[in-house]
Amino acid sequence: MEEVIKYFEGLEERIATLEAELASLEAEIDELKSRPAPEPQVVEKVVEKIVEKPVEVIKEVVVEKPVVVAAPVVPEKPEEPETIQEEPVAEEPVKEEPVKEDPVPAKEEVASPKAAVYGKAVDDIRQAISLGDRFLYQRELFNQNAELMQKTLTELNELGSFDEAIQYISRFGWDTESNSYQQFIVALHRRFG
Repeated sequence: MEEVIKYFEGLEERIATLEAELASLEAEIDELKSRPAPEPQVVEKVVEKIVEKPVEVIKEVVVEKPVVVAAPVVPEKPEEPETIQEEPVAEEPVKEEPVKEDPVPAKEEVASPKAAVYGKAVDDIRQAISLGDRFLYQRELFNQNAELMQKTLTELNELGSFDEAIQYISRFGWDTESNSYQQFIVALHRRFG
């Protein structure tokens, strides 16, 4: 019970201290309210100085990335381990069973020289175009016209050869020296191999 009494006495002292601090703060607030407002000239001068500074215009900087063509990788010849000649051991003759051939030979993929330069061949030109390149082509080749780009890609897929594709895109009058055009041609090579 004594602990409870001491606790409440401590609270009463704390409340008295807080009330004194509150009265002091109220007196400071009243004093601040009675002070005259600062002169507006100081603010106006600061605003005038800020407005006087010229505004700089920053032009957009476009960095073109070079077309990177992967060179064919030539595997290194593995070193042959040293052979240790052992004495011949008489072995029993092994009966050789005839090798059974598959009725249908497995399809062998032969990499063409173009595949080594342009990348793996694709069935749909959209597979040869990354997301970033799609935005690049849409902006630089198709003048922000997404529908025209999709229609063109669909029609290019229906063509039969690379030459037909080049003839088809020549109607757009694109700058053949531009980086975006060169990248688009690489995608066409992958489609028509």
